[in-house]
Amino acid sequence: MEPYTVNALICLKDDLGFEYVVSEIEYELWENDTFEYRFRPNYSVIELLDSSVFQGIPGIDLELRRKEYVRRNSIPTFVAERAPSSNREDLWRLLEDCGMNYLNQLEWLIKTDTKYIGDRLYVRRPLDGEKVRNLDGEIAKLKRSCDVQRKLLENICLGLTVEFERFVIDDRNRKSCYDLLYRLYKRESGNIKKLQSEGIAAAKKNGKYHGRKAIQVDDTKLYEVCRKYRNHQITLDEAAKLLNMSTSTFYRRIKSLKTD
Repeated sequence: MEPYTVNALICLKDDLGFEYVVSEIEYELWENDTFEYRFRPNYSVIELLDSSVFQGIPGIDLELRRKEYVRRNSIPTFVAERAPSSNREDLWRLLEDCGMNYLNQLEWLIKTDTKYIGDRLYVRRPLDGEKVRNLDGEIAKLKRSCDVQRKLLENICLGLTVEFERFVIDDRNRKSCYDLLYRLYKRESGNIKKLQSEGIAAAKKNGKYHGRKAIQVDDTKLYEVCRKYRNHQITLDEAAKLLNMSTSTFYRRIKSLKTD
């Protein structure tokens, strides 16, 4: 009989909000209670990261450069230090908070909102099986070079093969393209923020600045998205994207909103 399988991605975000997919992780459980965890590191993405942001995957020796690391009938350090164990006193409350009635540690890591403070790593479910992404259409709609750079970087950091104006970015040139685009984006986005700050300061001085207007969202849509988020049908990032707002803004909006 086919084993029960859970697939996920190990990710992190840097100070500019870019998400990096550093490894795939797979859990398989057979009827005889035998189980395996498999880690498949994304070395071309890992090489993009500075040691101040990424210190490795706990329990995995990445210097061996293995295509796959297997832990059979043993809970890996990465999972054990983040997920509740079967003998934890508040286990059922933690499961209930994630809409679960059984313990599957990897599934819990996917669904939980609990943040691990030991490093920046977190687990999420793969969105689709897409490995190659053509950005010609998306980038054609962007007006600022800064936005073009960010769109390219977002996909490079995910480990995807990127096609743009007949140019291909993949594992062979990912690092060199990333280094160039990241420097350009950091400089240009910094200049934009500086100009915005100077403009706000000038407007305040002239009495013309009254702060940012709150994002207008239909109450029915907000209620529905919030309900799905709290029932763990969608992630925090997905909820914020549906409402066209940041995750911090979404958090503020749902504080006083009561849903079923």
